[in-house]
Amino acid sequence: MKAMITGMNGAVAPFVYKELLKRGIEVIVWDRSKVPTDDAQVVYDYIKETNPDVFFQIATGPVEWLQYIAKATNELGIKLLFTSTVSVFSEKGTGPYTVESTPNAEEDYGRYKIECEETVRKYHQNAVILRLGWQIGTEAGSNNMIDFLERSFKEHGAIEASSKWYPSTSFLPETARIIVEAALEYSPDTYLVNSNQKFHFYEIVNYLMEKHKANWEIKEVTHFQRDDRMFDQRINIAELF
Repeated sequence: MKAMITGMNGAVAPFVYKELLKRGIEVIVWDRSKVPTDDAQVVYDYIKETNPDVFFQIATGPVEWLQYIAKATNELGIKLLFTSTVSVFSEKGTGPYTVESTPNAEEDYGRYKIECEETVRKYHQNAVILRLGWQIGTEAGSNNMIDFLERSFKEHGAIEASSKWYPSTSFLPETARIIVEAALEYSPDTYLVNSNQKFHFYEIVNYLMEKHKANWEIKEVTHFQRDDRMFDQRINIAELF
């Protein structure tokens, strides 16, 4: 089996790459410095030439590029998995969210992801869409919760963590397992991926401090109150801790 993946400079794709290799799947990485994304014919020809069985669109990029990918993979009979985000739901509202919840983001990133989802559904009806929460990595240096906490502590001398905020979040290796499993086994649909069943952010930060033996100062706050948890009983994901 062969897979193509985008987004290798981000937080999620490198873990998906490792998960694919672990399963003995050949992986082709889309290098945007070598293969243009703004020409529909080039996109189609590249996908046809490399001929993957499944395409993992994890990168953030122009909606037009996603459209070209969705159309090409659909025409070529290639399964498409697209990673979206809990940010499709408005930051002014609160959850918890289920598959019946309507995306209503007012912020630019969330609106962008809504447009991406709509594009995927329009041009590839057999695609799998996964909405992800905030990812927890293993170290600072990429766009994940550990990096945010390290930077917050260095910049402010303390980390403010709300005990009234319940985020959607998962550890990256577990997220990668679900992403690959979804691409290989799930029926076409939109799914919500979250490991956090019951913990507020203050509890999560304290757990991570102990797990990584970090020397953080953590201040409990309550002014930020929101429930961003997503629940989807179709997803067999490990609980956070």
